Amino acid sequence: MGNETQSAGTLTHLRRYPVKGMSGEDLDEAFVTFAGLTGDRVYAFLDPNGPADFPWMTPRQWAEMLLLKPRFVSAPSVEDQLPGAADYRVEVTTPEGKKFHIDAPEFRAHLEEKFGRPIQLRFSERSITDSRPLSLLSPQSIAALSKETGRTLDLRRFRANFIVDWANGGAWHEESLIGRQFRVGEVATFMFAKKNMRCKVITLDPDTAQAAPEIFEVVAKNHASCLGVYGVVLREGIVRRGDPIFVD
Repeated sequence: MGNETQSAGTLTHLRRYPVKGMSGEDLDEAFVTFAGLTGDRVYAFLDPNGPADFPWMTPRQWAEMLLLKPRFVSAPSVEDQLPGAADYRVEVTTPEGKKFHIDAPEFRAHLEEKFGRPIQLRFSERSITDSRPLSLLSPQSIAALSKETGRTLDLRRFRANFIVDWANGGAWHEESLIGRQFRVGEVATFMFAKKNMRCKVITLDPDTAQAAPEIFEVVAKNHASCLGVYGVVLREGIVRRGDPIFVD
């Protein structure tokens, strides 16, 4: 790695999404495997008759999916690098306050009514991500996009795992680092892999699911539909909120 005496930035937010398409949770620390954050997007719902390249049910089909709040009944521990099935039990709370276990038949029926089609639950200890194991964005880029759109944009709208506050880089700095390695804290090492191609989900308010289509229109027009970057894991390890970031 590069200069060990001066960090390039700080990991200010660490977020995990137990169920693909649903609300996320802030973490103080997490163990990162080659597949991503332990517990990130380990559950997903799919349309068995949907397209083979993207069968997943997400807020693209039903915006209010964002308002469902999953939580691990017994969250995977950072010390346990091989969690068992009991560590992945998830309870989901609806905006109305109803609670369901993730694999309860009545919860699937609830979702099928909302989506308007039969669906299936999928579980994988390897994160069910769209492209790469991790996504990263900076507050500098969010602030710049806020200025471009004329809106104050909540970081949760972009569903990133890592929010990195750059010490010297400005907006879109993370996109300039593609192909380079970076370390978070003492051990966990990653590579900036590619730009993050966005979809309509970024137009949805994380608290209300109300759409603001102009946000995606600006990203499409000014940034070729990309915002933030994807990362791959080169060395597993624990990452913590507040960890310094060292870029090769």
